[in-house]
Amino acid sequence: MKTVKIAALALVVVYLAACSYLYLQQQSLVFNPGTADVAEAVQQVPRAENVTLTAPDGLALKAWWVAPADGKPVYLYFHGNAGNLQGSFGDPSGRAERFEGLTRAGAGLLAVSWRGYGGSPGEPSEQGLKMDADTALAWLRRQAPSAAILLFGESLGTGIAVEMAARESLAALILDSPYTSITDIGALRYPWLPVRLLAKYPFESLQHAGAVTEPVLIQHCSEDDTVPYAQGRSIFAGLGSSEKLFVTVAGRCHVPSIIGQLPLLRELEERFSRS
Repeated sequence: MKTVKIAALALVVVYLAACSYLYLQQQSLVFNPGTADVAEAVQQVPRAENVTLTAPDGLALKAWWVAPADGKPVYLYFHGNAGNLQGSFGDPSGRAERFEGLTRAGAGLLAVSWRGYGGSPGEPSEQGLKMDADTALAWLRRQAPSAAILLFGESLGTGIAVEMAARESLAALILDSPYTSITDIGALRYPWLPVRLLAKYPFESLQHAGAVTEPVLIQHCSEDDTVPYAQGRSIFAGLGSSEKLFVTVAGRCHVPSIIGQLPLLRELEERFSRS
């Protein structure tokens, strides 16, 4: 009996240690920043220039800016949790190539480097990234007041984009690999832990989807090991938009190429262009 009690106590200790580890390591589990200064790589995107956005808490955020051609809309881009504006660790130049595709036909682009990422100071947090997003939107509206804004969220950035689209008037919303919440993803990965009680960065996206009324385009890989495909479908079903399209990219991938969606994006650009 004593042996059983000791074993049970050991299991409790291990379980509490696992809970403590999850709670204390959340920042590194949710955010995986590349710290190389993105200002040094801006030339990878044609017509792009470095700009600095000052957040309300004083942080000077790095960003890439491509001015739109006359009458063209602007993409406001929120990137994912890993790497920097150039790309993720697995695809170091993937985002720069994506930006080139988005701006090829004359559309503008503002891509903000989150706090703690790519030369921007500070440490990432949910509230901090939302502050960065609002800072970028305010700057863009001052810089290009007549341009339609196409809000583009990628992976982690989709939750911030959905919440923004729910409360702001924007031309359209594009989501690449969206999730219902970071808490839901954590609960799937660690089903034996009380993730919902421990979550510091829930990034609740689904609860805001019903207030989104802009036209929406979503793409999601059918076998996504990072953000389950079913979560992307749940976001799509929960949207309040009367005009929405879900594109399934077949295969095992996460944040796939947007080359296949460029014709749809060009249609959006033309729709919100001014003569």
